[in-house]
Amino acid sequence: FINQAVRNSDLTPRAKGRKRLQQMENSHYLMTLMERVECSPDDGDLALPATPSIFAKACSNETYIEIWSDFMNRSGEEQERVLLYLEEEATKKQKRKVPAKTEDNRKEDPSYTPQACFQRINRRLRTTLKRGRIPMDTLEGLEGKLLRFFSVTPRSVYIAMMDSSFERLLLHALCQYMDLVSASSDFEGRRQMKVSNKHTSFLPPEQLLSAYLEQRS
Repeated sequence: FINQAVRNSDLTPRAKGRKRLQQMENSHYLMTLMERVECSPDDGDLALPATPSIFAKACSNETYIEIWSDFMNRSGEEQERVLLYLEEEATKKQKRKVPAKTEDNRKEDPSYTPQACFQRINRRLRTTLKRGRIPMDTLEGLEGKLLRFFSVTPRSVYIAMMDSSFERLLLHALCQYMDLVSASSDFEGRRQMKVSNKHTSFLPPEQLLSAYLEQRS
């Protein structure tokens, strides 16, 4: 329906006066709006058939056709006001779609103090860390691997083959302290550890677990 209206405008001999010229320009502007909505720059050759757009539906809706006819019969100044309103509403809608950038306030959050991080470790592991003689070299080595890995690729999954049950216990405790997610499973007759980060970025506690345990001792 819009295509036909624009073609009719194009067939008219040179616009008769300023108002007619303005109406023709408004018709072309509506065509650009239609192309902007119906043609997405991200559409590829393999895209699924699109559902009927609002413009296609308007062609078969008597109410829409009546509104369109009313719009075309208005003066150029009135059409300009309508188009300006539509443009402003489209801009507001687009701004509402853009999510606000959230800041990572874990450094200032009291729940991320060394004491709070240690309390995140489950009770059984905490008891082991308090009573047992922890090999600090092993714990610091695991800390270094996790820090290097997630500082570079915070959204990746760290995978390690660990046959020692005590090392797996340390890694589980370390992950809970660093607010990481760890899981162990059998893989080709061995125990495999997978560690992932549930945050979009990696921000380790200010005090590492090894330093915290040494301070407590």
